[in-house]
Amino acid sequence: MNKLKLISTLLISLSIGIIYAKDVQNINDQAEEIIYLYAEIIDSKNFSELKSIMQTNFKMTGMYEINSLEEFTFAMQELDKNFLQTMHFIGNINGEWIDDTYSGKTYCIASHIFKDGEQTKKLDMGIIYTDVIKLDDNKAKFVSRDFKLIWSNTTDVL
Repeated sequence: MNKLKLISTLLISLSIGIIYAKDVQNINDQAEEIIYLYAEIIDSKNFSELKSIMQTNFKMTGMYEINSLEEFTFAMQELDKNFLQTMHFIGNINGEWIDDTYSGKTYCIASHIFKDGEQTKKLDMGIIYTDVIKLDDNKAKFVSRDFKLIWSNTTDVL
């Protein structure tokens, strides 16, 4: 009887561990999903979709300070006037959830194509975002991103 009880206890513990691991993976997937979605929304210039991944009181700090989703959307629309196309390549995503709040860093290379007179140029930037994401009704949304420019380089596009 003791062996049966031990086996039952081990199976229950293993099952709980698997369920917990799936929950952890699911919540981590939510953070990664909106980080990639951010790049897709910016690159596709579909700024009206930002509300699906950002809280209304979203803040962006770093080289500038933006204090709401409305201000951020306006800033992206203004930047869009200067760039023909952007492409954000997401590298590493490192962070962790504590309760309903994710804190982490996203490493990104952002390319921006623009015209300088008749010459087409590309501005590449190495960026580290420090992200805070919260679950809002079980949906992950950005609370804030701190933008840290590590390097930049402008080249002519042939």
